[in-house]
Parts: sequence; structure tokens; C-alpha cells
Amino acid sequence: MTDPRDEGPDRALSAALKAAAAAGARAAVPEPAARVVLRGARRRRRTAAAAAACAVCVLATTGALAVLGLRPDPLPAPLSPSSPSPSPSPSVPVPVSPSPASPAGSSFPVSPASPASPGTPSAPPAPPATTTPPAGTALPSSSSPTPTGSSTP
Repeated sequence: MTDPRDEGPDRALSAALKAAAAAGARAAVPEPAARVVLRGARRRRRTAAAAAACAVCVLATTGALAVLGLRPDPLPAPLSPSSPSPSPSPSVPVPVSPSPASPAGSSFPVSPASPASPGTPSAPPAPPATTTPPAGTALPSSSSPTPTGSSTP
């Protein structure tokens, strides 16, 4: 139930707010119709200008993408072999196994030769190295024995 003590201040506040609203309504002057029409016309012009700007952006982007899409692909540079191959390259690439030893003076493991694609001139793959590296060169595997005359760090 409502408390009778709370009804007194609420009624006074309600009456004060109603009196302020009535005074504000009497003092308010409506804006002339001509000004309202001008505001509406300005808003329509701004909306039309924004729509036109968006249409220009969309058309420019579409045009640029169409030009890029229709542009022919650049022609590959003609391949001029420096030396003709003595025999035609095989149609099936021959697998080359990596050698266990590094070439002299190199501390990196030997990478296998890349197979040549059919129709392109290529040099024959180098034969695998069968000699042992000189003393003091690093081996690609850490589990191999240390060469004679070298010290381990």
C-alpha cells in the first residue's frame, strides 16, 4: 500500500512541473513555415550530394578494377640459353640423392640439384662427392666421427 506521507511531496512536484510546462507552452513561438521548408530543401540537397559522391566512388573503383582485370598479362621474358644442351632433357626428372660429405671448403650440407622442367635447357647434375673432406672441415651430421688432427671444442 502507499504511504500517506509520500503523497504530499509528489503532488506538489507534479503541480510545479505542470505549471512550468504550461508557462513554456505559452512562451513558445512556432517557427515560420518558410524556414521549415528551407531546412527541408537543404537536407534534400545534402542527401543528393552524398548519394552522388558515393556513386562516383563506386563507379571509379569499379572502373579501376575493370581496367586492371582487362589488362593483358605481361609476356614472359624470352629464354635465351647461354649454351645449348648436348642432349634433350629427360621428361621424367632423375632423383638425386644428397651426398653425405660436404665439398671442400664448405661448412654447409650439399643440397640436391633441382629437377629441370621439360623443354627447358639445363646442365646435367653434378656427380655425388665420394671423397672424404679434408681435416678441419665441419660435417653436416653431429653424430659422425671427428676427423683426425682436429680438436673438439
